[in-house]
Amino acid sequence: MRVQSSCYCTNLRRAAGTLTDRYDEALRPAGLRAAQYSLLAQLSRLGSANITHWARYAGLDRSTMVRNIRLLRDRGLVEPDVGSGKTFRLSPEGQAAVERAAPLWAKAQEELRAWLGQADADALIRISRRLQTLDTPEEGGGGHAL
Repeated sequence: MRVQSSCYCTNLRRAAGTLTDRYDEALRPAGLRAAQYSLLAQLSRLGSANITHWARYAGLDRSTMVRNIRLLRDRGLVEPDVGSGKTFRLSPEGQAAVERAAPLWAKAQEELRAWLGQADADALIRISRRLQTLDTPEEGGGGHAL
């Protein structure tokens, strides 16, 4: 049994790990992990994107994005857009993976919403979005450093 903690960071990290495991398991039949699906779904919405734009859209730093793109390219899920080695789009295999994973992701979302209840699910999104702006005063986070 885990020791209970009053630390916000510890509790959020534990919760994030549990959620990631749950989504990874849900997406296993599509051959994707939660982080991979998220990046592929984002690129699907963008159509194509250079590394910097895609990283900003995903909320990742550029070096983390480069590593993720390398893994997705190695699996044949993304490919360079025509005429550029730094702009990417989904490959046909990537598009097929997103299509296989989307209903699995939706089912995991619905199961979590049902388990939490609508009020707590809404609170989770609201609090998570607010925390993501903690150090960005231009987005209402106040620029508060911990």
